[in-house]
Amino acid sequence: MRFIFYPVLVCSVGMLLFAGCEKQPDLSKNQATVVTNATPPPPEVGVGPGPGEKTCFECNGEGIVACTAPGCTNGLVDCPGPCVKLDRGVWGHTRVDGTLSPELWQIVPYKLPDGTTGRYEVSAGHVGDVIVYKDGKFSDSGKCEICGGTGKVKCDVCKGTGKATCPVCGGKKFIPAAWTPTDNPWFNRQPDVIRLTDGQVVLGRVAATVGDEITIITRDKKILHVKASDILPKPGTNAPAAKTLPPT
Repeated sequence: MRFIFYPVLVCSVGMLLFAGCEKQPDLSKNQATVVTNATPPPPEVGVGPGPGEKTCFECNGEGIVACTAPGCTNGLVDCPGPCVKLDRGVWGHTRVDGTLSPELWQIVPYKLPDGTTGRYEVSAGHVGDVIVYKDGKFSDSGKCEICGGTGKVKCDVCKGTGKATCPVCGGKKFIPAAWTPTDNPWFNRQPDVIRLTDGQVVLGRVAATVGDEITIITRDKKILHVKASDILPKPGTNAPAAKTLPPT
């Protein structure tokens, strides 16, 4: 019985060897075809300025700038509610039980309809609270419902982010190469642009005029004294009329 199984075993081994010797498909060729026919990735957009462009000087190519809404600091503005705020009113040190308090206090004088005068004092520890007059006296009614006692709320312009779209590039990060900080569409639209004959450009207003002397106060509170003839007319306006001599 042992010898009967050998032919069967030999045939089985032969069949396995024959199957293993069959030509296998060239997978590498098929794979190469797949890679070759694959859709190429789209080119990366916005990695640098295009022809005739440069990085925006206002945002340094970021497309966003710090929010410039009035009073906005890191996305927060003063609470519009009636709560106590450190930047409202006059604060100072006062005596408490005969000793000068190290804490800041706000002293507010008042006059009632019946002619009674007085003052109420509130410490900095009550910032964010709402002080009300009730039953003939002032009292603390608790934390402001608008700001929760913080004295600050999110800025409506930047929604609390502290960032805004760059006004010069409009968030595109790049601008035409010919634009300059004092000559670009956004800057030229400012209503308080003042250009001088010496090439100086400021944002400000004429605060006083005495004869031919002009006093300009800039947005950053600098004071300039120039002559009326030093100020260039704005584009779209008439040039100063030339002086004419009376007929002889």
